[in-house]
Amino acid sequence: MKIKFSSLRIRMLLPVFLMMLTIVVLLTTLFSRAYIKMILQQEQEKNASGFELVSRSIPPMINESIEATTRIMSEEAVFSYAGHRYSGAAELIHARIRCQDYLRRAVALQDGIYGLLFMKPDGSLFGTLPEGNFFLDDPQLNPLSEEMRSQILDAPLGQTIWSGPVSGVSIYGFDSDNMPQHIMIASWKSVNANYGELYALMLMDESIFNKHFSILQDGESTWHLFSADQSEIYHTGNNTCLNPERLISESNSETIFKDEDGHSVCAFSMTMTSPEWTLVREVSMEAYEQVIRLVRQRVAIIAGVIFLVGLAIYEFWLKKFMRQFNTLLNGIVRMGKGELDPIAADPFTINEFETMHQEIDRTSLALNHQMDTIRRMEREQMEQENKIKEQERIVQELTTAKEIQRSALPHIFPPFPERKEIDLFASMNPARDVGGDFYDYYLLDDDHLCLLIADVSGKGIPGALFMMISKRILEDFARSERNVSRILEKTNEALCDNNQAEMFITIWIGILEISTGRLTVANAGHEYPVLKKTHCCFELYKDRHGFVVGGMENVHYKEYELQLSPGDKIFVYTDGVPEATNSSNEMFGTERMVRALNTCADESPEAILKKVKETVDAFVGDSEQFDDLTMMCLEYKGTDFRTG
Repeated sequence: MKIKFSSLRIRMLLPVFLMMLTIVVLLTTLFSRAYIKMILQQEQEKNASGFELVSRSIPPMINESIEATTRIMSEEAVFSYAGHRYSGAAELIHARIRCQDYLRRAVALQDGIYGLLFMKPDGSLFGTLPEGNFFLDDPQLNPLSEEMRSQILDAPLGQTIWSGPVSGVSIYGFDSDNMPQHIMIASWKSVNANYGELYALMLMDESIFNKHFSILQDGESTWHLFSADQSEIYHTGNNTCLNPERLISESNSETIFKDEDGHSVCAFSMTMTSPEWTLVREVSMEAYEQVIRLVRQRVAIIAGVIFLVGLAIYEFWLKKFMRQFNTLLNGIVRMGKGELDPIAADPFTINEFETMHQEIDRTSLALNHQMDTIRRMEREQMEQENKIKEQERIVQELTTAKEIQRSALPHIFPPFPERKEIDLFASMNPARDVGGDFYDYYLLDDDHLCLLIADVSGKGIPGALFMMISKRILEDFARSERNVSRILEKTNEALCDNNQAEMFITIWIGILEISTGRLTVANAGHEYPVLKKTHCCFELYKDRHGFVVGGMENVHYKEYELQLSPGDKIFVYTDGVPEATNSSNEMFGTERMVRALNTCADESPEAILKKVKETVDAFVGDSEQFDDLTMMCLEYKGTDFRTG
C-alpha cells in the first residue's frame, strides 16, 4: 500500500510541477518579448533622428561636391589644358602648372572632395590628390584598373556612376601608410565646346564622413555605410563588417541575432536615393539580455519557493485524502464480492468523498438494472442482425430476379445477322432492380417480323411478374393469329380472366412484311411512335390509341398500316423517356426526344438509342429515375440487302 501511495503522490504531483514550470516559462517569455519590443521601439526613435540627420547632410554634401566639380571643369585653366590649347612644349608646361594650381585651390575649398581627376577619351589622366598631382599624359600610365576605366568610358552622357570603395593603392599605384582604404569615385561624362569629351572622377574617402557620424556616437551602436553592391564604404568603431549581406537582410526585422563575434545585436537600415547607399545602425543587445536573464532567475526563485510551500500543504492534504480513499476502496471491493450493505465509516469532512460514499450505495441498486438493460440490448442487437441478414437475402433475390428478367428479353444484337433487310436494336433500363417495361421481337416466318414494346402499370417484382406473363401470352397469340388487333384482343381477355392484382399494360405491336415493307400496327394506350422517312427527319406519328390491355373485358382494337421504304426508321419507347424529370421537376418531353433523335438521324439504331439515353441522362442529372426507360429502333433497308 505504501508503494501505491508513493506512486499516487508522484502522479498527482507531476501535473502540478508541469503547470508551475509552464507558468514560469510563459511569464519569462512574455516579459522578454515585451521588454525587447519596448527596447526596439526606443531604438527606432533613435534611428529616426539619426537617419534624418544623415539624409540631410551626406546627400546634399555629395550633390554640392558634384556641382562644384562641374564648375571646376568649366574654368579656363582646366579646359585650356584638357583641350590642348598650347602651341609647344613650353606652353604645355605653363598650361599644366596653371591647371595644377587652380585644381589644388579648388579642391582645398571643397570639404566633400578628397581628390579630383579628369580622364580624356584616350585614357590619360590629370588632376590633383593629397599625395601629389596627377598629370599622366600617357594613357598606359593610368593606374586605374581596366574594368574601372571601361566602366567610366562607357558611362552615358551626364549620368553619375559610383565605383568603389577602392583602396588608395589602386589610385596612386603604390602603397604607403597614408593611403586611405575606402575611396568612393563618382564619375560622369561631360562634353564641352572648349575641350570636347572629358570624364570627371570626383574622389571621396572615409574621413569625409567622420564629422557627419561623430554626433551620432552613443557608445552602444555602430554605424555602417554600404554601396549599392553591399561593399562597406564607412563604419564607426574599429570593426569592419565581415558579412554585409546578412547585416542588411536582418535589419528592420525586429529580431536579435549574433554578429561575427557571437554578440547579440539588432540592426536598422535605410537606403538613400542619391546615391543609392545603404545606412545601417548596429545596436548591441548584451546589456538588455543581461537584464532579461536576471529577471528570469528571480522569477524562477520565487516560483521555487511557492512550489515548496505548496508541496508541504499538498503532503498534509494527501495523507488525509488517502485515509478516506481507502475507506471508499474497501467499500467498492465489498460491492464487487456481492456485499452490498452500506459502508460503515467515520463522518467525512470532504464533500466529494461524502458524495462518493452515497454514490457507492446507489450503485449497487443500479447494477441490477444495468444488467437487465445489457441483456435487452443484446436481444435487440440480435434482432437487428437478423433484419440485416433478411435485407441481404432480399437484395440477393432481387439481383437474381433482375438477371432472370434481363435474360428473358432478347439481348443479342444484331438479332438476325443473316437478314440484311433490317437493322434492329433495343434496350431496357429499369427504375428499380426489376421493372415492368419490356420489348420483344421474333420472326413469325421468313417474311414476317413481329415487333412490340409494352409498359406494365406496376413496378418492382409485381410488375416484373405481370410483364413475364404478358410477354409469354403475347408471343403465343402472335404466332397463332398473325393479326395485330386480334393478338391484342385475345391477350386482353386472357389477362382480364384472372387479374386479381388489377394491373394493366400498354402495348404497341407491329408485324412487318419484310419483302414489301408493309408494317401493320395496333396501339393499346401506348406512346406515339416516331417515324423517319428517307431523307427526312424524325417526326412523331400520332396514331389512334386503343384501350389498355388487361383493364376491361370485351375491348376491340383497330389496326393501321405504315409503308416503309428503304432507309426508313421507326422508334418506339415507353413513357419513361418523355416523363424523365430533372431536379427542377421539369419533364424531358417528346419535343426534346425528337430533337435528340434528329441529332443522329442518319446513325444506326444502336447509336440512336445510345444518343437518346445520353441526352436523357444529361437532362435528369443527379435526380432519381422514377420510371423504366425502354426503347426500340428499327431501320428498314429493303430487299436489295438480301443475301443471295
